[in-house]
Parts: sequence; C-alpha cells; structure tokens
Amino acid sequence: MLTALRARLSLRSPRMSPSDKKGLPGRLQHLPGALDAGRVYDFTFWLAYLSNALVSAANTLLCRYADFVDFLGGTEYHLGWIVGIGMVGSLLGRFALGDSIDRFGARRLWLITILGTVASCLLHLVIFDYRSPLIYIARVLYILMLAGVFSASMTLMTARVTKERLAEVIGIFGSAGFAGVVLGAPLADLLFPHGIPDRWSADYLFLMAAGLCLASYPLAWLVPERATNHRMHRPQTNVRIGSRRHSAQRWRPSTFRILCHYWPGPVVAAGIVAGAALFIPPTFLPRFVAEMGVHDVSGFFVLYAITAITVRSLILRPLQRWGLERVIAAGLVILAISQLLFLTVRQPWQLVIPGLVFGLAHAVLFPAIVGLGSAAYPKRHRGLATTLMMATFDAGLLVGGPMAGAVLRFAGDFGLPRYSAMFVTVCLSVLIFDAVFVWLQRAKVFRNHPTSDPSSTRQTAVRLTALSGVASATSAHNLPGQERDSTTPGVLTVGLENGSALTPEVLSGAADAPASAAVGGINPDEAAATIGHLPS
Repeated sequence: MLTALRARLSLRSPRMSPSDKKGLPGRLQHLPGALDAGRVYDFTFWLAYLSNALVSAANTLLCRYADFVDFLGGTEYHLGWIVGIGMVGSLLGRFALGDSIDRFGARRLWLITILGTVASCLLHLVIFDYRSPLIYIARVLYILMLAGVFSASMTLMTARVTKERLAEVIGIFGSAGFAGVVLGAPLADLLFPHGIPDRWSADYLFLMAAGLCLASYPLAWLVPERATNHRMHRPQTNVRIGSRRHSAQRWRPSTFRILCHYWPGPVVAAGIVAGAALFIPPTFLPRFVAEMGVHDVSGFFVLYAITAITVRSLILRPLQRWGLERVIAAGLVILAISQLLFLTVRQPWQLVIPGLVFGLAHAVLFPAIVGLGSAAYPKRHRGLATTLMMATFDAGLLVGGPMAGAVLRFAGDFGLPRYSAMFVTVCLSVLIFDAVFVWLQRAKVFRNHPTSDPSSTRQTAVRLTALSGVASATSAHNLPGQERDSTTPGVLTVGLENGSALTPEVLSGAADAPASAAVGGINPDEAAATIGHLPS
C-alpha cells in the first residue's frame, strides 16, 4: 500500500502557471520549470516537514544530554569537549555526505541517515563512563547522521525551486525544527522532571529519542525523489524537446575544487559565529537552571520555537527583499542582545525573556546564512552547498563548546559568576565579528537601494551580447548576431529575446562564471534564473 501511495505522489509533477511563463522569452514559455508558489508547499512537502519535526523533537529531547554527562560523573568542562569533539568527526564526514547527496540522490541519503540516527541513539545504552572513548564515537555518529537527515531533506526540498526562492523555502522548511522543539521540550520536562538521576532514566532518554526518529522513517519514505541533482552527473545526459536531442558528456571536478571555486568566505565565517552563539545556551541551559535548584527548561524552548515559527511565517520574505547581508548583520546584533538577557534570569520563568529574542535571532539568521551561502553555488551542486552551509553551524559548536566549557571552569577558579562570564564572552565575540562582517560586506550592507523582489528576476530575459568572455561555453556555438541554424539535429536550443538560439551550456557558463559573464555582457543572476526553468 505504501509503495502504491508513493508511486501516486511521484506522478504529481506541477508545472509553471501560464502567468508565470509570460515574462519568459521564446521557447522558455513552453519548457517545464521549477514549482510555482502555489505548488511548492504541497502534500509531499508537509510529509517531509512532519518527518523532520519528529527528528527535531528527538534532538530536543536530548537537551538532557548535559544531565546525562553529569550522571556519568562529568562537568560542564567535559560536556564542552564531548560536544566539541563530536563536531570534528561530523565536519570531516559532512563533505563526503554532501557529495554523496549530489551523486546518489537526496532521498536515499535521507532514509539511510534516519536509520543511522536511530543506531547512534541506541549506542548510548552501553556507555557507562564520561571518559570512555565510546561516548565520543557515539556523539560523532549521532551528529553526523543528524546532519545527514537535515541536509538531505533540505536539498530534496530546495531542488524544487529556483535560486531566488532559496532563503524562503529554507526558512519555511527549516521551521520544522522549531515545531519539533515545541513537542520535544515539554516532553523532556514531563519525562525527566528531576534530570537524569539513575541509569533507567538515562536509557529511557535515548530509547525515546530513537523511537521518535524511527517514527519519522515511514513519512520520509513516502516522499518521492524530486531532486534532479544526482541525475545530472550521469556520464550521458539526453533531453528531448520536439524533435531535437541534446547529448552532453558531463565532467565532475573534485569536491575540494568545487568548494574552493565558489567559496563564500564571509558567509561561512558568519555561520560559524552564529552557530556557536545559537548552540551554546541550549547545550548548557539544563545545568544553568540546575544551579537554581530546578530542571524545568521547556518555557525557554517553547517560546523560542514559537517566536521563530511566527517570524519565519510572517516576515521572512520581506526581509529577503531587504537584502540577506543586512539580515545577517542585524540578526547577529539581536543574537548578541539575547546573550546579555540571560544575565537577568533569577527564576526559571524569566527564561521566556531571552527565549523570545533568541528565537527571533535564530529565525532570521539560519535561512539568511544558508540561503546566501548556497546561492553562491550552481544548482547542480546544491546538495554540497547546503551541506557546507549547515556544517558551518556545527563548526560553531566545535569552536564554542570547548570555549564555553573553559570559560565556565576558569571563571569558577577565579571566583567569578560562571554563567555570567560565559554569556558576556559570547556576546562580545558576536559583536566583534559582526563589525568585521559589516566592513567586509559594506558595499552590499550600505547600498542606497534595497534589492528588488527576487521573483522578478525570472521575468527578465537573459541579455546575451558578445560571448567572447565565455570561450569554453561558446567553443561549439556561433556568437549572437551571427547566422546560426537553430534546427541543427542533435542540439537542444533555447530561443532568447534577441532571437538567438543557444544551448543551455552557454547560459550555465554565464551563471557559473560571473567574471567571464561580465566580459560577455551577461547578467549571471538572470542567466541562473533562466537555467532554473530548463529541464534537467
């Protein structure tokens, strides 16, 4: 029955509406494209959303991981190193993971990593000492598999849309994580009102987390493979329009070369800093409130998640038009303020104040950083790009976890308020980096005119003048303005506004090599938008 249902879902292949196609030139109006606004959020999207929400609920349940380490005899210092070292293996494995998503398909990797998350949770059942190497191995495996779940599912969903709507879809689909927080945080307080006082509580924690992850598997299995990235890397690609067929031999460069060629340095650094500041408070929060004699943390997590969901639902798209560089700069300031608000907490109920501001910062920073960084890479490398940008947040915890643990330890040695010292250190670090980021991106942050609506880009025809700067892309084609037989068999051509008929490689070359495109008089953003409407 499940097989039949998934087969029916896979037959649903929405096309662009006629109104969307009016602004596209020539034969582009007759080509299938990315999903229109009304069909992006279809039934399969919400299946994937619910699946990720269950995995996120399991991850939120493991906010009691600090209590687990404390039960094993460790301190905040040891917790910082456990979560930090756990990120090392995750980061090393993420790039292979991203490459595998592009090569073998996002859906396949999604299903495998869900099962891997279940296995890593169960591995904690045989850990009895915080000094055991097994706790580090289990943590590395858990974080790597969790990263695979979110990266693969995000790649699968973002492959349905053009680059101009990346941040929007990342924000909406990413809110599944916050929906899981709303479920997982109260569940953690309900099941473990006194933390982790005994072995049964520790085992029950990881059994519940494994069960939630396992429950997400059937929902993910029902989602059809819509992403076309992995098909694009087959040795021979054939696409037919009418009576014409295009055959092209694809050569795939190394993962390292791809990463370096499109590397968005300042945005990657922003992801690392934001990741540290976003993950340190939730990681250490159970021990923070334990010093007040309580273990209730659900108030913070629930309000934080509801705030993030509300912000993403209502203002994410207007913020995207404001400019993602500006959103990142403002979001880092909000994040720094949220760290200082933890200093005002004297009772657990007061956590709602930093929770509200913290949720606002997370809501705008994650889609802005992932969207801006991913957009630097062409669509055929979307899996690798998404994995890279999501890995920056893990790298933040790699840096921030040991740093926070060290600050807590040394502040206690010198008789200073431990958690106050930690929050102030994080706040100052974020503000210093934000100043550097604004200076590096000053041309975009301080531009006189805000960005136009990204959706209008696809309504503009690609302007092709001289293609002398795109030599590799035009080696097999005549330049625009020259006579060209557009009916040559064996070649897929695209009619443009100026009457030229060019192959997708010309447009792809312009989209992927902005410097060369500039010489040829091509707008690379417009070229990328047009490529988004071509069949893969």
